[in-house]
Amino acid sequence: MPADTATTTAMGTKPSYLGLLNAISNAESAAGVYLEAWADVTPSADLACTLRLVAARERSHGEVFCRRIAELGYSLRKKPDPRGSAQLARLADPAISDLEKIGPRGEGAADPFAEIRRRISDGEFDVMTVNLMNWYITEEKDSAQRLREAYDCVREMSGGKRKAQASSDGGASADAEAIMACMTAGFARLEKSLDKLVKASK
Repeated sequence: MPADTATTTAMGTKPSYLGLLNAISNAESAAGVYLEAWADVTPSADLACTLRLVAARERSHGEVFCRRIAELGYSLRKKPDPRGSAQLARLADPAISDLEKIGPRGEGAADPFAEIRRRISDGEFDVMTVNLMNWYITEEKDSAQRLREAYDCVREMSGGKRKAQASSDGGASADAEAIMACMTAGFARLEKSLDKLVKASK
């Protein structure tokens, strides 16, 4: 870390990354609420367990990043997501299936933390914030993996039910029905790429 980074922070100069910390805190706190609401209505005990674990982590991230902002001498600026109410209503609706909420299995996306890693490498953050970011990224990756595994289990269970229904009705194959469901369900991803947060902070 360049010497002037710690110096300017200690002198009270507004850190260039304050907006990023603020965006992450807001987004993570909101994600905790969304995931908990979904966990409350899912019929899958396994999915509920995973959602509650990740929700707890998300709420923790929101609190820790809020605290870091305070440690730097500033206060969190709460910025409600204009789409938050609709998102919460959708995830809390027991009439909407887990499969619809999950959406289709996407292809591997680019590293959502690449920009943060670059900024760490460039020495933009102070030491404590670097440690916070590394911890956060590690936990987010683990949470994403847990969610992917839980989502895959839901897809497999749904595929089995569709296959049984197709056999009894003489309808379309389970695979065909699953593909059609994925195409019409749309994307309802909870773990959005952090590149939006990074852009918002600039």
